[in-house]
Amino acid sequence: MTRPLRLLQVTSGDTVGSRFNGLALRERLAEQGIESRHLVWEKRSDSPAVRQFLPVPGLRAASTLLQTAEHVMSRHARWQPQSWLLSRDPWFRWADVVHLHLMHTGWFSMDALPLLARLKPTVWTWHDPWPVTGHCIYPIGCERWQQGCGGCPRLDLPFEMRRDRTAHDFAWKRGLYAGLDVDVVVASAYMHEMARTSPMAAGLRLHHVPFGVDLDLFSPGPAAPSRERLGIRPLRPTIAFRATFTNPHKGADDARAALQRLGTSLGPLCILGSHSTPGLTELMAHHQVVELRWLDDDAALVDCYRAADIFLMPSRAEAFGMMAVEAMACGVPVVCYDGTSLPEITGAPEIGLAVPQGDVGALAEAVRRLVRNPAEWAARGAAGRRFAEQHYDVAVFAERLAALYRDARARRRTEAAA
Repeated sequence: MTRPLRLLQVTSGDTVGSRFNGLALRERLAEQGIESRHLVWEKRSDSPAVRQFLPVPGLRAASTLLQTAEHVMSRHARWQPQSWLLSRDPWFRWADVVHLHLMHTGWFSMDALPLLARLKPTVWTWHDPWPVTGHCIYPIGCERWQQGCGGCPRLDLPFEMRRDRTAHDFAWKRGLYAGLDVDVVVASAYMHEMARTSPMAAGLRLHHVPFGVDLDLFSPGPAAPSRERLGIRPLRPTIAFRATFTNPHKGADDARAALQRLGTSLGPLCILGSHSTPGLTELMAHHQVVELRWLDDDAALVDCYRAADIFLMPSRAEAFGMMAVEAMACGVPVVCYDGTSLPEITGAPEIGLAVPQGDVGALAEAVRRLVRNPAEWAARGAAGRRFAEQHYDVAVFAERLAALYRDARARRRTEAAA
């Protein structure tokens, strides 16, 4: 009997981003004949399939100091010597295929990547455009990443640089990827186009594999029980959004400004802020505000979506947009900005409603339009559910990844035998 393919997922953490890093896919992958384990820098779960990489006392504090030193010297993801020890980890040796996620968050030196890719068939998901830029996670309107960076107009964007080393880091990454034997996964056509047109990605195998959601869990359901659990007052149109004001990319400031602009024109609303950080006080004078802190619990997320009439996602940068997909799967219409992956992901303009980037007035008007037109709201919500079923089924996502893992292993075996 053929044993399952052994897969090691390597990432910065386990529970945060579990839908992206494969942790939530373990059972689905097992159905495809894939046995998966997770090696992480920060472990929060108690799963025996997850292990913290090098749980050495003081190592994480030392790593943080090195990250600080990197920042002072305008470098990033370079000075983490423990990275090379990944190749000697027992779980790394156990694996047939290694899948890398979020390796650039500070704990890993990217210079170790070629060694890992030589030793094991390697899949690398690009969760954002950082792999093809000179320093930033999202270039936000800048196209210098297509020419080699340098003369950066936004050194303040994460990952911030004190002095402009963007041309140097661009050249460093380009050299790092030269001859690199990896399969790169991106989740949207938007990201695939960025990767395809990047001078860095020439020669890399690119795969467009949209993320999936559990359509049985994230599904339409009666709003009343969810609203009762969240304490939402009756007969109030409910507008939900990710109220993370500490993240400059997510557009929480614009969502708040649009809701302020609406004033009382729609009567009292309920403003439902998921993943909230303080910042919604101004809206309390006219509306009920329900602030939900960081949501890792699936049931709480489902309640958030089912309680909402409209989901705002005015991200100024987005490589996919999982919350938009989850909202659509629950039958909730999504309003977003153009210029990111979100119009594609939400099927705008027929299903999602996209407005010009940064136009707070247009964002407010889109909310006003949907609240005042329940038939359009219902039609877009139902169409969003169908769109999610067609494009974002987690079972299909697992099938596509399993096929990619098998192809990567077979290719390496063929090369070794040649």
